[in-house]
Amino acid sequence: DENIKHGDHCAYCWGNDGEWEESVGFLLVGIRSGDHAVVFGHDEANKKVVDLLRKNGLDTDHLQSSDRLTVITGGPSGDRMLGNIGETFQGAVDRGSGCIRLLGNIGWSRPGWPDDLDILAFEAKVTGAAKQFPCIVMCMYDVASLSGSIMVHGAYETHPLTFCGNVLRENPFYVDVDEYLERMRAV
Repeated sequence: DENIKHGDHCAYCWGNDGEWEESVGFLLVGIRSGDHAVVFGHDEANKKVVDLLRKNGLDTDHLQSSDRLTVITGGPSGDRMLGNIGETFQGAVDRGSGCIRLLGNIGWSRPGWPDDLDILAFEAKVTGAAKQFPCIVMCMYDVASLSGSIMVHGAYETHPLTFCGNVLRENPFYVDVDEYLERMRAV
């Protein structure tokens, strides 16, 4: 009975395969209602998401060729990743999409991805960028494998909303982007 709206940026905290698979339902519902879906993350997670969409009866090849599903991998800088996502969102809007749903699986400490501080700055900037589009951005956080520092500074301080234990909540730990980036400069 809880709602999320266009421009929202949410951290989805998961701890087991069942919770991870449930998160892909966020894209399934959107695709089935005509939304543009974006799978963003490291290659292994992107493949897993697309495979699960396919397992749930979606023709992912057709969705990609008809510009209803976009798969984006990370890059060497947070600003470049944000730019790629923005271009993808603008393209979807230009083609008439009324809603864009992004499911993100960040490549923390993976080759080809920025260092943790750059990714944290990226996450902080996503909130403002999301407000410019008819989109919902949901970032996945694996509570079983990510460090406490990444959970606190990545999941909680950069996301206005959190989804944990099947409950969506306004996040009291969220820090405005300007304050967040100023804190990072002091590190």
